[in-house]
Amino acid sequence: MPSIDEIKQYLTDERAQDIIDIAREGGITYWATEPTEEEFAGLPEGKTWTITEGTAPHPIFPFDDEREVEGVHYLNADDIRQAYAKLLDIDQPYVNREYHGYILDSWLGRTEKDGIETGDIDAGTADIIVQLAALEEIRYG
Repeated sequence: MPSIDEIKQYLTDERAQDIIDIAREGGITYWATEPTEEEFAGLPEGKTWTITEGTAPHPIFPFDDEREVEGVHYLNADDIRQAYAKLLDIDQPYVNREYHGYILDSWLGRTEKDGIETGDIDAGTADIIVQLAALEEIRYG
């Protein structure tokens, strides 16, 4: 397994942002909602992203009209790297072979210039990375 320093070399801050963007565009939307201004304002120094675990009112159906928050999690690129490293481990216990394969492919496709191949990380894989980074487990899905 590569060292965290080697992972940091290839999973750059830009690639970590790519993973967050992929997750926010569809990976985590079933268990996370948009943070409020107050939740954004609580961002601690050294953290970059606010992930609000919970649900928002349904935009169309009035029967689901309350926002419910299970927790607010603050992440940075190192949190994403740590989760990625755990998932890259050949003996990782978190995900099935399909998702593990996407993580491995992203690592095997890395280049000195561009880092890991985030094209191999789909919404479901980004979801898993963010869950592990924020919740320290795969709780949803």
